[in-house]
This record gives sequence, C-alpha cells and structure tokens, in this order.
Amino acid sequence: MVTKKEKPLTSNGRIKKTKRLVKDDLSDKVLTVNLGLPEDKRLICVGIGASAGGLEALEIFFRNMPIDSGVAFIVVQHLSPDYKSLMSELLSRYTTMEIYRAEDGIQVEPNSIYLIPPKKNMTMFHGKLFLTEQDTNRGLNLPIDIFLRSLAQDKGKDSIGIILSGTGSDGTLGIRAIKEAGGMVMVQDDQSAKFDGMPRSSIATGLVDYILSPDKMPEELVKYVKHPYINKTGRIDNIISKDEDILAKILKIVREKVGVDFSYYKPATIIRRLEKRISINQISKIENYISYLAQSPNEARILYKELLIGVTQFFRDQDSFNVLREKVIPEIFKSKEVNGRIRIWSVGCSTGEEAYSLAILFREYMDEHKLDLDVKVFATDLDSESIEFASAGIYPESIISDVLPERLKMYFVKRESSYIVNERIRRMVIFASHNILKDPPFTKLDLIVCRNMLIYLNAAMQRRIMAMFYYALIQTGNLFLGSSETLGDIAEGYSTISSKWKVYRIKEGYRLPAQYTFHNTITSLRENRYKNRPESPSISVSEGFRVENIYEEIVAGFLPPGVLLDSRFDLIHAFKDVNRFLRIPQGRANLNILKMVLPEISVVLGSLLHKVSKEKKELTFREVQINLGGVLTYIDIGCRYIEEGRGKNLYFLVTFIEKQVNEAETVKVDNFDLKTHYNERFSELERELQFTRENLQATIEELETSNEELQSTNEELIASNEELQSTNEELQSVNEELYTVNSEYQNKIEELTQLSNDMNNLLKNTNIGTIFLDKFLRIRRYTPAIVKTINVMEMDLGRPVFHISHNLIYDDFQQDIEKILQTLVPREVEVQDKAGNWYLLRMLTYRTVENAVDGVVLTLIDITERKRLEERIRSERDLLLRSLDISPIGQIIINLEGIISYANKAMGELLGLNTAEFVGKHFDSIKWISRENKGSVMPILRMPLQEILADPGDGYRGTLKYKTMNDSEKLLSLKGVPIFDLQAELAGLVFMFTDITSECQKKKIKK
Repeated sequence: MVTKKEKPLTSNGRIKKTKRLVKDDLSDKVLTVNLGLPEDKRLICVGIGASAGGLEALEIFFRNMPIDSGVAFIVVQHLSPDYKSLMSELLSRYTTMEIYRAEDGIQVEPNSIYLIPPKKNMTMFHGKLFLTEQDTNRGLNLPIDIFLRSLAQDKGKDSIGIILSGTGSDGTLGIRAIKEAGGMVMVQDDQSAKFDGMPRSSIATGLVDYILSPDKMPEELVKYVKHPYINKTGRIDNIISKDEDILAKILKIVREKVGVDFSYYKPATIIRRLEKRISINQISKIENYISYLAQSPNEARILYKELLIGVTQFFRDQDSFNVLREKVIPEIFKSKEVNGRIRIWSVGCSTGEEAYSLAILFREYMDEHKLDLDVKVFATDLDSESIEFASAGIYPESIISDVLPERLKMYFVKRESSYIVNERIRRMVIFASHNILKDPPFTKLDLIVCRNMLIYLNAAMQRRIMAMFYYALIQTGNLFLGSSETLGDIAEGYSTISSKWKVYRIKEGYRLPAQYTFHNTITSLRENRYKNRPESPSISVSEGFRVENIYEEIVAGFLPPGVLLDSRFDLIHAFKDVNRFLRIPQGRANLNILKMVLPEISVVLGSLLHKVSKEKKELTFREVQINLGGVLTYIDIGCRYIEEGRGKNLYFLVTFIEKQVNEAETVKVDNFDLKTHYNERFSELERELQFTRENLQATIEELETSNEELQSTNEELIASNEELQSTNEELQSVNEELYTVNSEYQNKIEELTQLSNDMNNLLKNTNIGTIFLDKFLRIRRYTPAIVKTINVMEMDLGRPVFHISHNLIYDDFQQDIEKILQTLVPREVEVQDKAGNWYLLRMLTYRTVENAVDGVVLTLIDITERKRLEERIRSERDLLLRSLDISPIGQIIINLEGIISYANKAMGELLGLNTAEFVGKHFDSIKWISRENKGSVMPILRMPLQEILADPGDGYRGTLKYKTMNDSEKLLSLKGVPIFDLQAELAGLVFMFTDITSECQKKKIKK
C-alpha cells in the first residue's frame, strides 16, 4: 500500500512536493523497547496531545520550531467523527516541515509532522503508525493516552510527550508511561492554555519535566535533544567508571537533603536518571551538576522523585490479574474460616491503583460467593506524596481505558472529570509510608504483590527482600512479582502458579538455607555496608548491656512483682515474677495489660487505672480475691501515676502484692473500699444506661423516619445522577470536538476573509472585465471594468446575463455561453464593440474546490491597442516584402532548423525555380546543378551555414559557381548574415546572392 501526503499550499501559493512512503511487511513484530537500534539510527519521537484550545498552541509551537531538529512530531487531537479536519492546511502556514495525515503502516521520519485522522485511534510499533477504529461502545475515547502509552513502549527513552490545552484528563496516563520508560514530558502552563484541564491533570502527577508556554517549548526541546547525554555523543557511565566517588557524592547529597539512601539501587538505574536531570538542566559536566545539586534547594527532591518513579495503573496486565482471580483468590478463601481474616501487602504501591485493583478483585469474589471476611490490603510506598494521593482515592477520568465500565459503576463515584473510589473498597485498603529497605515488614500475609520494584535494586538487596517476603507469608502464602523479576536462589521454596506472570505459592515444609534467613541477611548487609567505617569511641554494646542488667537487678530487689505501662495501658516493662498474674491471649499479639492479666483482675485493674488517670494520685485496691494455681489468694493491687517531661510522657506503675487478710499496713496510702466502689459504679452506670437508652430510642425513631425519606430521595438522585453523568460525558466529548472544529473554522474564516479582501482588491483594480455567472447563467459577481461593454449595475446581481444589454457586435453571444455549460470546452473569440474597440472574450467553466462545474466565467480583455499595432506591423511587413520582391539581389532566409522561411522573386529566377517550390522546405531538399558536383544538394551552403552557427560575428562572404537548368554557367557573390531576436539570441540566417557573371566577364575581356 502506498501512502501519499496531502498537498497543502505554502505561503507563496505553490504546492508542496508529495512524498511517497511504502508500508513494509509487519511479520517481524517483537515486543521490545527501542528495538536495540544503533545509536546513529535512533529517532526521537514527540507525541503532542491537544484538545479544546490546542490549535492556537500548535500553531505557536510549530511557528517557533526549527525545521531541522531531527525529531518526528505526531499530533493527536480530539476530532469530530463527522468533520474533515483542516489541521494540515492550517499548520502548513506556520512550518515548511512535511505534513502527513497518518495512514495505517506509515513509517515515521525525522523533521516531519503526522496528524491523527478522525474516527481513529493511533498507536506506534517499530517506528510505524497504526490506526484502529474508535470503540464507540466504550463511551469516552482517550486517543492521547492510547498513543502516548504505545509511544513509550516502542521508543522508550527516545519518547517525548507534550500536553497542550484541553479539557478533561486525557494524556495523564500516557505521560506516566513515558516517564517510566525514561522519556521526557512537557506541559503547557495554565496561564497560556485556553483550557487547563489536561495540563493541570498532567502537572498534578508530579512527573512533568517542563511547564512552559508553547512559544518557549521549541527552544528547550531542541536543547534537550541536542544534549550529549541524550544524543549519545557523551556518556556519564564512562566518567563514573573511572571515578566511583562521583556517584557516592551524589547519593550522599540526596541522603542528607531527602533522608533516603539509594546506595542499594543498581548504578545503571541511577545513571539513566542522572543523565536525564543533567540534560534537562543543560549542564555540560557532571562535576558542575554535583555543585548544582548541593546548592539548589529543590534539585535533590526532584532527583529523588525521578529515582522513585513508579508508574502503575488499574489492572495492569489484565491477564495477570485474571490468574489471581482464577487460581489464587479462591484458594485463599478456601483456607479461611467463616470469620477469618485475609492480609495482603502491596509493596511499592505508588499512587494506589494496584492496591485498589486487588481490593476490587477480593470484593468481587466475596460478593459473588456471598462471603464477608475481613480483607485488608496494606499498601506501602517510600514516597509520602504518592501515599497521600492514593489515600484520597481520586483518579482522572482517563482510567476508563483500564477499568471495565461495570467496575467503574460498581466501585467508583463519578465527580466532574474524576473518579473517586467508593467507601466499600476504600475501607479495605490501608496506606502507609514505608521504606522496605529498613522498616520491618508486615507479617502473616496471604499475598504479597511486588511488581517491577526489585529490578531497580542490587542483587544483595534483592536477596534480603526475597527472604523478608518468605518469612512474612503464611504457610500457604502467595507471591506476585513483576514480569522482569525472579525468585533467585530461593526458587525451590515456591511452587509456580503462572510462570508467565510470575505468580508463586510457598511450598509447605520447606525451610530456607541458613544463609538466606531474614536475620542473617540483615546482619550481612549491615556488616558489608559499614565494615570500612571507623569505630565509635563511645561505650561498646556489650558493656552497655552489662550496665543495664545491673540496673534491672537493683530495681527488682526493691519492687514487688509489677509492670510499667504507657498512657494507653500497653506493657513496657515487667518486674520480678509477675508472670503469675498474666497470660498471653490467643490470636494477634496485643500488649494491652487489660487483655493480658487474669480475668479476675481485669475489671478491678481497669477501674483502678481509670481512677488513677483521672485523679492523678496513687491508689491501692486491697484484698482482691483471686485463684492462683488452685489456691485462694488475696492480693493488693497498687497503681502509681508517673509524669515525665511536663506531661509529654505518661506512665503507670502497677504492683501486685500477695498478703494475708488483716495484715498490717506497711505503707500509708489512700485506701479504697472495693464494695463501695462497686455499688457507686453500678448506680452511675445504670443512670447513664437509662439516659442513653431514652436518647437512643428517640434518635432511632428520628433516624428511621429520616432514613426512609433519604433512601427514597437517594434512589431518585442515583437514577438522575447516572443519567446526568452519561449525558455529561457525551456533552463534554462533543464540546471538545466542537471547540476543535470551531477553532479550525475560525482560522479558516480568517484565511478566507483575507483571501476575499485580496480578491476584492484584485477585481476592483484590474483592467480586465470579468463577470461570474452561476449554473443558471445568473450574474453572481463582476468587476468594474466590465461595465464598459456590458451595462450591468449592483442591482442586477442575481439576474440572467441575457436580460442585460451590451455594446458588443456579437450575434452568437447567448448561444456560445450556453455551449460552455453543455460542452465544458473553453472558448476564445475576438469581438468589437459599437465604438470600434476590440476585446478578447474568454468563456470558461466556473469550478468549485471539488472540481464541480457551477457556472461560467466571462473575461473581456481590451485588445484595441494590440489590434492597431498588429495592423501597423502587417502594413510594414507588406511594404518590406514588396521591396524585397523587386530587389535584383536574390535573398533567402533559413531558420536554425535549416528550413527556408522566405525567398524573393530574384532568388527563384537565379535557381530557375518558382519560390513556392522550395519555401517551407529544408535547404538540402533544393536540388540544383553544381559545377563541381553535378546533382548534389546545395553543398556550398553547408560550409557557410556551419561557420556562421559556430561564430556568428559579421557573417560570411564568398562566391558560387553553378550551372543553371538551361546549362548556362553563373557566378554569384554570396553573403550570409545572422538574424538575432530581442534577447540577442541567434534566430536564423539571411543569404544574399548577387549575379556577378557579367562583371567577371568584362574584367576578363579587359585583361
């Protein structure tokens, strides 16, 4: 298939040359990024997304863009399906780059612009553009996201995304993909954007490299692509390989300013991000960048964000989530009791799409099987800003390309141009900022999801994290990794559920080797990391432990069995033999003292703690009866309130003292009668309960009434909201398309207005009389010069031309005009008016842009002067020819082709021929008898003719002897003179023959 480029007019009205591109065979498709092309064949591609208000931005952008930047531009807009885009013609006024309307399979070339056609979505594969029909059943179409994602996958670090004016959020997911692939992103600033929806949505991701107005973008874009680290004329890894301290200095600055240590990241990962930041900042040397990094208040934070780029999406790799739904989730639920708990950890969750996707899958399974288990998804990430974004649960409307419509309706709430995760799903997910490199992991997990994070870490850290995952999972736990990640050395500890999507389950009874245990991994990493550091002069760890043990022995000697509690009554420290009064509850670990003490003590201790906390003084409950090992025992429970740091830290010291009944007091403290306390407390609780019941009953009745009304109203609102939401999406899409159409029409109207002004001035100031007739031969428009011959006035517009009188002497005027519409053959005729003036009347068909005949155009050109000049020339020519004919000298004119165009009467007499016999013929065809060569074809004229053609100069002179047809000898004088045209170019030759036979004979007689 051959694809032809459109032919837009250039600024001077000429048509650009077409360019032909051939679609290659597509059988060589492979799923690779950047295709491993050689550096000299790499092509940087710029995907530009624009919607409402984007036409003006595109014009400004390309007006300032050099035509030899070496990159390719692919423009993706929201176009109306029922409208032919004029973008190609409009952009051609601002750039001389080649402009193509993309067709399926077209090869992308540098210094060219490609436009998406209406009704199509466009993708890139192996440097070619491919078109697919838009899915009208899907609802809102997002062509910018679709293309930018494919651009990121195909071109990788050689991809650049630009988002210009537009409403909605199309393009947001696309720039995320480009950033993940190592590309660069530019966005129009909201001050210059007519509609800032798309730019604002992109900027909110925090992934944008440049925020500029369209006129500033080209300069920064060219600087970026010409930077040595981008065009690969320079390489940072060569410098770092010679001096490893350079990378260490950079990571040290980042650690000091941001508090995150990236020393466990692979150097290649860090180097790629460094090259990007150095190129964007237009810094030539890495040493200068280190200084800039140290001095800039923001660069360290930006580099930190660049290193943490974690792009995710809802149900990324849908087939992998299908594996979870079909093979993992059912097995997890089978292993749980009716009221069981399921724990999932989404590691490196970024902005939360993956975590919510997992929650949706588990919720769908529970709804389908009518289950109600406590499912918790722990979603963690190092980037606190990403965690805040994920916690809000607000996503751009562009997620419709990743989430099925039924899921959107079931688990999201539409609000303006965003989708909000509903409360059912939101309650299942717990977000937390967490550094997996140093923070403790979650435990007792049924599923760990860690996709495409380990690939950025070095091998030692990968082993540590894999060991951590193994011990964090339960006996039947599952692990879900990224497509580029492996289990490494502990693969024997897992059985494979899906090798393609890296889904695994722990093997029962398998134990990791000792060197891969969680504790040993941490220890080895710590030792390797700090083995070269000098030892601290402070006290050694072992010595510190000995001093602490001595303190504990001293305290234990003076205190009875007891516990130290914090302000939440959680156990901090236990003294002496207190374990007789405590027990370890089943289930999840809980250090609250009220859950750990014996049941007989729990109520009493709770009352004591609350009273001490309220009254801020020491109290003791005496003679509390308990059963210790089958023996009835009485104990005193004491509690002391301890305040540290002016109320910042609160503690409670609780002691348990066994004693005999009526044993004498050894310490005087406020006594507290337990029976009295019970009675007072019960009375107080009964009063509070009664009051609460009455209030609750009244509230319940009010709520029931309100709930019924609200429920009815809510059902009506839900129905109305769904209708309005659907209508709003359709209207928004139509509005964007109409705005784009309107912008193009506005530009076209301005162009047509200018053209109309030019035409009006041309028609008014030209001396050519012109009249335009429609297909019914009614007057449509005319020029002022036409009124000299046709008596037309302004009021005659719309009248048949034959109703108007004229001054031409032309009987077939009407018939000839009608023939033009019948035969479509133009006609020219010279006519005279009644005043004696001559005109050249041209009758042509009037054709539209589509080449349809829609009338007749008559033009009258005044040729009176020309006719007079022709008559004068004719008279002078006749006079000249008569003079030549009576001349006794024979004359012949030959043009450059050797054709005889003229010969006078004397020449015919010399040849003994009639001039009509040889005028108009080649001189070689004139046969005469030569003395030297009887019967030859004028051989004597060849030599003078060739000499004059070689060097016109003053011509040629010579003599000629020949024998006439009556066998008489003649001697002629021959003179050849060149003829030049008005441009001083040789046009022909004149030969003059004079009979000198008599003169020669006389001279001979005299001699």
